[in-house]
Amino acid sequence: MRRIFPFIFILCLLTLAACRGKETAPPERRPLAGAAKGWNVVLLTVDTLRADRLGSYGYKAHSNSPRVDAQLASGIRFENAMSQRASTWPSLASVLTGLYPSSHGVNENGFGFPDGLPTLPKLLHAAGYQTGAFLSNMCQANHQGWDDFSCSGGQDGKDVRRALEWAGKVDAKRPYFLWVHLFGAHPPYYNGGDLAEQMDPGYQGPLGPRKRLLDPVMTTPVPLTPRDVQHLDALYDGAVQGSDRLSGALLEGLRAAGRLERTIVIFSADHGEELYQHNRYLYHSCSVYQTALHVPLGFSAPGLIPAGARVPQVVELIDILPTLLDLVGVAKPDEQHGKSLVPYLERPGEGGRGRPAFSEYGSSTIHTVLQDNWKLVHNPEGFSPICIPDAPPNHYPIGKEELYDLSRDPGERVNLAAREPAKVAELAKLLERRFAGLRNRVRDQKVPEELKKELNSLGYVAH
Repeated sequence: MRRIFPFIFILCLLTLAACRGKETAPPERRPLAGAAKGWNVVLLTVDTLRADRLGSYGYKAHSNSPRVDAQLASGIRFENAMSQRASTWPSLASVLTGLYPSSHGVNENGFGFPDGLPTLPKLLHAAGYQTGAFLSNMCQANHQGWDDFSCSGGQDGKDVRRALEWAGKVDAKRPYFLWVHLFGAHPPYYNGGDLAEQMDPGYQGPLGPRKRLLDPVMTTPVPLTPRDVQHLDALYDGAVQGSDRLSGALLEGLRAAGRLERTIVIFSADHGEELYQHNRYLYHSCSVYQTALHVPLGFSAPGLIPAGARVPQVVELIDILPTLLDLVGVAKPDEQHGKSLVPYLERPGEGGRGRPAFSEYGSSTIHTVLQDNWKLVHNPEGFSPICIPDAPPNHYPIGKEELYDLSRDPGERVNLAAREPAKVAELAKLLERRFAGLRNRVRDQKVPEELKKELNSLGYVAH
């Protein structure tokens, strides 16, 4: 009996070690490159949607986004996605090309794609996809590669209806690529209807969902009281809720029609909104701050991409194109600034430090770079933008160097550039390396008078 006991004891230890080994073994991960070959693609982008006003990004003041939150939870959500410009046409062009604005040439609202430039619809169409785009903004940008293209000029409900009608008619034997861009939470925030009055009853101040009420805040200027800012937030939150309803209607309609099977869904925004947080500015085109550059981003593909995971690393909107092409097994163009996020989709939560993210500002020398929690706004020529018609000079001053530690100062209130010259130099070097030698396709483009009026009506500066 004494001889048997040590043998049993050793056997138990070996069994326990084997069990522990099984418990700690990492789960098998399926390689995703090419795994969605032949799948459909839905790209849903919402104009002027701040990430920090969605419940899935921590917003608790109002229930703004239950449908969008559910969509983001159905796949992998990127916590720190950065736009390449706080302006619709340049930003969306970066999504469709994987290039920075100076390289795709659509560096201002009203500009169009160069004819020979590879874009996502062209690449997928050449790979056999049926392509349809239904947009509320960026209508006249020389879009190419679409079998069907429609633009409503801000009527989101019409875009959703047209998109669902198109999806119901596509050939089920061939994959489709559907892009829907909603006007969303864009000023003057009319997508919220009367929701602002319900969330903030009794308001008697100067603000409302009309440009004639919002623009004077910046052009006159009219100082806002804390009560006014509270109502501004309600106007914006109402528009986010309206956008959530319309986004849900699109996705639910596609699902009911059986059009979301074997489908990758990408949800994002072009940019955010200032909402009086810097320089008493309400809108977005002027902004170089996280209020306007931080956007939501999520990828879902049932059965391929795990649900509910989060990626903390900083990524860029230019990463969407190479990621999607990797998933569906379509070759990427030789000229690419973005990087595929497939490694993050395969192993969310891993991947180390991550890469820096960058933005440009039209034809100016203003750039931003974000690495880890450090953000540099670099304006070496001291350029002062004019980005709302009839605004007074220097209405949105940007320093030559602005440095922020977002871990301690997420609102970008305290400029640390004078106290941290080494960090400024480090980030400025990243900017220099990133943009050195990139092909520049910016050219003078004459914007038609009719388009100038349309841009002006949306609150953009007419070129």
